[in-house]
Amino acid sequence: MPDRLVPSGPAGLVHDPEDEPLPGLPGRAGFESGLAELLDSAGPQVALLLVDLDGFAVVREGLGFDAADEVLAGAARTLRATFRGHQALFAHLPGDVLAIALRGAYLPAAVEELAERILGDLAKPVYVDGVGVGLSASIGAFLTDTNIDTDTDTAGRPAGAVRSAQIALRRAKELGHTRWVLSDPVSAIGDGRRYRLACGIAGALDSGELTVVYRPHVVLPDGAIATSLNAVLRWHHPVLGELRAEQFFPLAETTGMTVALGRYLLAESLRAAGGWRARFADAAPMVCLTLPRRMAIDGDLVRIVEDELARNDLGHRHLMLCTDAPSLVDDRGELLDSLGELARAGVVFVVDITGLAELELLPALAVPAPAVMLTGAMIDALEVDEPPAEAVRAIRQLVERAEELDIKVGAHGVLSEEHARLLSGIGVVVGSGPYLPLHATAEEAEVWAGRNYPMG
Repeated sequence: MPDRLVPSGPAGLVHDPEDEPLPGLPGRAGFESGLAELLDSAGPQVALLLVDLDGFAVVREGLGFDAADEVLAGAARTLRATFRGHQALFAHLPGDVLAIALRGAYLPAAVEELAERILGDLAKPVYVDGVGVGLSASIGAFLTDTNIDTDTDTAGRPAGAVRSAQIALRRAKELGHTRWVLSDPVSAIGDGRRYRLACGIAGALDSGELTVVYRPHVVLPDGAIATSLNAVLRWHHPVLGELRAEQFFPLAETTGMTVALGRYLLAESLRAAGGWRARFADAAPMVCLTLPRRMAIDGDLVRIVEDELARNDLGHRHLMLCTDAPSLVDDRGELLDSLGELARAGVVFVVDITGLAELELLPALAVPAPAVMLTGAMIDALEVDEPPAEAVRAIRQLVERAEELDIKVGAHGVLSEEHARLLSGIGVVVGSGPYLPLHATAEEAEVWAGRNYPMG
């Protein structure tokens, strides 16, 4: 082995005094340099594991920086003990990620066993200032002899190996804490492209690639009257073409762009609504938009909404906001307080629900919503030629309960006029979906002026 691989018992580590986040451990540059030497000397196969300590910010905030560094150093010692007997390189990468590169022929089953050992060993407490700190981790693993498509030019190179493990780590974190994921050819390519797309959202917003389009919510069954025009974002991507909001909004959460997108959607849709109001007065259609969850729970939601209404010379009654049931119980924000304040001022709220249990949240939490929109499996079940009797019965029961609560019921995902008539017969009064026109501009959406019916 090269001289840079300094043995420590059966294991070894790369030592770089200029890049040493923890005593005895290199950072990223030193690790990739040592990994390159390891790859050159070991042939095509090295197993790489990135261990991200879940919620480590809580340790730092609860015990302080010095104590947190001791905990992190203890975790590093635990990992070195775990891999005693293996030929290994260790490092401390940005974000409190501990990296291990293992020389040798490893099958996926062996990597699984090692990952499970890491999770078990880290759970044993490290004592600092009398506090026994147990850790959980998310782990991304990569085998360097995996035949990954080289369209990103990553296979076989140290930086590429680290990046593939990072993608696997991201997938593990998306699945939840205390998990591990082994990178594979298909997911590595797909996830890499998704994350590159996520990185481009800010630039798309800045360059004008994002626009607002409008789809009506109509009174069933004939759809001649609109309760509102639902504003949604579209991304006109220069390579991938038009992307729907559901294709990129989840990615925005990974880069912290959700609130920025939500504020842009609010500003642009209210600017259009202000123009309609100036031209058509009371005949102007009402605009409706669905708040992304991170924005819905934002403590500044009331101020953000009121500032945009005032900027466009609109009253609260000219806006309909939609949120989903899980946002109502998200403990990260103050959505219920915001809903109450805006509703008292006149904003109309609609809640997307998937069934009766979520409907019952409204009276339980005193949510000021005069209407709900059904979405998901209950509506999808009615799309066939002969809908199951139990599916029809389930929606009818939900409608009856909503009537008791003086709440109107609408439905997303209406596919046809026949579908609309069926829903109307059950008691669903409002619908939206692919069978209705999509208006690419505010000017096109003006055809609904004078054909509006208030939901609230």
